[in-house]
Amino acid sequence: MKRVQAVIRPERLDAVQHRLAEAGFVGVMVYDVRGHGSEEQATGEYRGVAFSMSVKHKLLVDVLLEDDEVTAAVAAIQSGGASGKPGDGLIFVADVAGIYPVDPGS
Repeated sequence: MKRVQAVIRPERLDAVQHRLAEAGFVGVMVYDVRGHGSEEQATGEYRGVAFSMSVKHKLLVDVLLEDDEVTAAVAAIQSGGASGKPGDGLIFVADVAGIYPVDPGS
């Protein structure tokens, strides 16, 4: 079993979920995350004072899959998540040692 995690732009979530669903992956978890990478540092203004943000808001999409499903899931995330600009995100694939229910009686 594998765990595929993708850090993506928030505005690309609908497209990523759509592509994953098209590929047959409907069970995903989504987390709010912050990070700093290759894209330009964001700037803003608050009460007339300019500031720069050292981290940007991103989303982490988390999917558990069988080993033979990884390639299709990665392709779905890439096609839905790509905007063509720096900072589109990263995809991580890791082994899962086990999965257990919270309620052992279920």
